[in-house]
Amino acid sequence: MRRPSIILLWSFIVTLVVWGALVSITPAGVDGRGPMTGQMGWGGGFPWLRARLKGPLEEADVRRLLEAWLAQERNPHLKLGPITARDDTTFQADIVTQDNSLVQRFDVDRRTGAIHSVED
Repeated sequence: MRRPSIILLWSFIVTLVVWGALVSITPAGVDGRGPMTGQMGWGGGFPWLRARLKGPLEEADVRRLLEAWLAQERNPHLKLGPITARDDTTFQADIVTQDNSLVQRFDVDRRTGAIHSVED
């Protein structure tokens, strides 16, 4: 009598483990969108950052976040380019190659930390 419920439980556990392993080895995540397609972090920003903000982000904060993200990407050909204040609420940051060719441009919201790709 208890055998079918134990089999169902183990099947569920194995399914979760296999799904978790597949998600962890997929470079772009479950939905197939990676950072270079305009979605950086989760949901276009860093949700943990929003909870910790005590005021607007400064240029040093944006530099630290993007350098940490680039280090996590482990691509030796990319580096952080110039970060400029676009307006009162937005920084613009460039990801460039080692020879300073533009790869991607991002807007970073000073209030929320949300990061969005900029199309030229």
